[in-house]
Amino acid sequence: MEYWKECISISADEIGLVLTNEQLEWLAEGVKGGFENYNMDHGHDCIRGESEESKELQKLKAKIEKQRIYIATTQPCRHCSDGTAQDSWGRDCTCRRCNGTGRI
Repeated sequence: MEYWKECISISADEIGLVLTNEQLEWLAEGVKGGFENYNMDHGHDCIRGESEESKELQKLKAKIEKQRIYIATTQPCRHCSDGTAQDSWGRDCTCRRCNGTGRI
């Protein structure tokens, strides 16, 4: 509310209008109410914004496309099938040739 009072007060001072505190309060209430109803009056509240699900879907589509391009532009690693290999002790470790990606 103080924001609207200050805006109106500054505008009134610029044109030489003297307002009482009560008049300033009434005008600020009216402007605040008008601002709160602006979106409804202009139909902005009817426009669907981008939902969280839609944003998540776009991210997933981008990730899938990136993966598709990666697979199309790389070859499978000939030394491992899934990015894991075995060290000299027979333990699973990350394949050094493909850095654990399974593709070169």
